[in-house]
Amino acid sequence: MGVAGLETYLVEAYLSRTSPEGADAVAARARAVAAQMRRDGTPIRFLRSFFVPEDELWFGFYQARSIEDVAEATRRADLALGRIQQAVDDGASVRAKRAARSKR
Repeated sequence: MGVAGLETYLVEAYLSRTSPEGADAVAARARAVAAQMRRDGTPIRFLRSFFVPEDELWFGFYQARSIEDVAEATRRADLALGRIQQAVDDGASVRAKRAARSKR
């Protein structure tokens, strides 16, 4: 489990490589929606994203309590959703191990 009881989820969405909007704009929209949901009381964070132009796939990492919260965020951000899967954030586990070692 991630930060403060939140799980990490990977979102896969279609994004044309010729889209005039571009991957940066999609990420900004996803980030803004997650921030608004958080202000409204839903524990969710947009972490980061990457775009694979050759496959026309945009991937976004979120932390949330449920897959339903992430699905709602993608709906509000108007993403061309492919799928959402729970993911393991190695960065979080590395940080946790470092913190545990520093307490010894």
